Amino acid sequence: MPVKNVSNGELKKELERAGEKLVFIDFFATWCGPCKKVAPAIDTLSESHPNAIFLKVDVDECETEAQQYKIEAMPTFVFIRSSKELERIRGADIDAIKKTLAKHYKETSAFGGEGHSMLDSKTTETASSKATVESDRERFEKVAEERFGTSKEGETMTTLRLRLPDISSPISIRLSTERTLNDIRHLICETITLFETTPFEFMEPPAIKIKLDDENKTIKEAKLMNAVLIIKKV
Repeated sequence: MPVKNVSNGELKKELERAGEKLVFIDFFATWCGPCKKVAPAIDTLSESHPNAIFLKVDVDECETEAQQYKIEAMPTFVFIRSSKELERIRGADIDAIKKTLAKHYKETSAFGGEGHSMLDSKTTETASSKATVESDRERFEKVAEERFGTSKEGETMTTLRLRLPDISSPISIRLSTERTLNDIRHLICETITLFETTPFEFMEPPAIKIKLDDENKTIKEAKLMNAVLIIKKV
């Protein structure tokens, strides 16, 4: 996944969207020589670690984020999962970056509780299936951001976490509380290959089925703000 430049005030939103994926943040400055020197290596690492999110934060443009993470030297690399800092590295030490990335990326790649790993050697069919799932996830997140990411004046935004079959960690989407589950249903059908032809239903943990009629209610009316929803095949 390519490195993404974060605008001022957008880092928190990016971390929420990442869910349980490993997030690698490169705090840099345009005038910093070591930052420029290590940048190509970071780009290469982002391509070889598609299940992680790579972000770049310009400390001069994003002063709030730089202060929040107490950045005192550039470059500083911060590893985060579920909006919590795991480790950080100060300076352009690419070997330390690779070791720390490998350590946490392996944990992120594992399918929790199922004993499977993205690093396992599988058949061509299984590998193809995993590639499809990852592609679906990226497409879903991209379309969700384009369709739901902005709100009209006066609208309240909330974050929903969706647990879908075959996807190891929840997908977080941010949307207006005036949206409906029916809006999300259309998005899932359009972007997730499995559900192009397979019927599904929404459930609240542990096993509370949401009625079809309630899918037409707004998120606010259905009292689903900041909810975790399970997408279950019927």
